Amino acid sequence: MADRLEPLAISAPEAARLLGVSKPTIYQYINREGFPSFKLGGRTLVSVEGLREWVKAQAENRTEAGI
Repeated sequence: MADRLEPLAISAPEAARLLGVSKPTIYQYINREGFPSFKLGGRTLVSVEGLREWVKAQAENRTEAGI
């Protein structure tokens, strides 16, 4: 069997879908420092591994804040 390659980066709309937020919301986050996005040519992409780490950090920050 051939190994299936997982994507290293996804489009902004795909990131929005995975996070369960709207496209305008994901673009707000893309413009924030610390969000794992980058430009490649004319496209804005989101690092899959970076997104996992970012979500984990958000959850940890929320827990530490007692929320």
